[in-house]
Amino acid sequence: MKNLLIFGYTQWAYGQLHNALAEQLRVRGWKVTIKDWRASNPNLAAEAAQHDHVMTVFDGPQALVGYGIPREKITFVAHAEFDIQGIIATEGIDSFSRYRHYAVVSDSLACSSLALGIPRIPTVVRLGVETDKYRRPVAKRLRTVGYAARWERKTNSGVEQKRGRLAQSCAEEAGLEFKRTEDTPMDQMPDFYESIDALIMPSLQEGAGLPAIEAAASGRLVIGTPVGHFPRLAYEGLGILGPLDEKAFLQFTVERLNFFKNNPIAYQHTCKIAQDAACERDWSKMVDDWIGLFSTKISNS
Repeated sequence: MKNLLIFGYTQWAYGQLHNALAEQLRVRGWKVTIKDWRASNPNLAAEAAQHDHVMTVFDGPQALVGYGIPREKITFVAHAEFDIQGIIATEGIDSFSRYRHYAVVSDSLACSSLALGIPRIPTVVRLGVETDKYRRPVAKRLRTVGYAARWERKTNSGVEQKRGRLAQSCAEEAGLEFKRTEDTPMDQMPDFYESIDALIMPSLQEGAGLPAIEAAASGRLVIGTPVGHFPRLAYEGLGILGPLDEKAFLQFTVERLNFFKNNPIAYQHTCKIAQDAACERDWSKMVDDWIGLFSTKISNS
C-alpha cells in the first residue's frame, strides 16, 4: 500500500505541493508518480491499475472517471470550497460516498463540507512548507507590507472574498510601502517574501492559506482573518489573528502595523516566533497526515 499516482497540475502552487509531498513520501519508501492532467494520458487507466492509490484535486475526479478509473479508486482532496461545490454541481452530493477517500486541507473546509450537506465527514490533512527553500534571516524593521494571493475573487452571490484592496489600504493607512504579487512563478516566491516585512491576508474565505506559512517561514510578520487554517496557525504563534469585518480589520491591522513599525525589537521577536512555528510545519512533519489518510480504513460515513 505504498504506491501513489497523483493526477493534477505539475506547475503553480499545486505542482509545488505535489512535488514536495511526493519527495517526502519517497523518503518514507513510497513509489510516487505525478501525471499532468492538462496533457493527454491515453494509458492512464493501465497506469492507475498499477498503483494502490490515485489522488487528485478539484477538476481531477471527472477527468479520471473519463479515463475509466472508478471513483472507488480515487482519493479526492479539496483545497477550497469551490472544489467541493464543483463536485456537487457536476456529480451530486451522493457521489462523495463513492470516493475511496475524501479529504480537505483545513478544519474550516471540513465545516464547509458539512454545511453544504455532504454527509461524509472528510479527513483533514495539513499542508506543509519547504522550510529550507523559504527560510531567510528574520526581517529587522517593518517598512513594506505584501499581499500574495489573487487580488479579487467573488462568491456566487457576488461578495468579494479575497479583498486585496483591503490589504493595500492597511499598508497605506500605516504609512508603509505596499507590494503585491499575482501569477508570480513559484520559484520566485521566496524572493518576494524576502522583499517584504509583513504579509496581510484579509480574505473572507480561504482553503488553507499557504502563503501565511511561507511568509512566516521567511521570518516575516503575518496578519490574517479567522478563515481557512489561519486560526490554528495563529494559535501556534505563526501569525496574528484579526477580525473578519472589513472596518474592524482595517483598524486592527493598522494599529498592529504602527506598533511594530515603531518597536523593531518587538517586531523582530514576533517574526522569530512565527518562523519557529512555521518550521514545525515542514513537509517532513506534515507528511504523516497524508500517510494516515491513505492508511485509513475506507469508510463512507
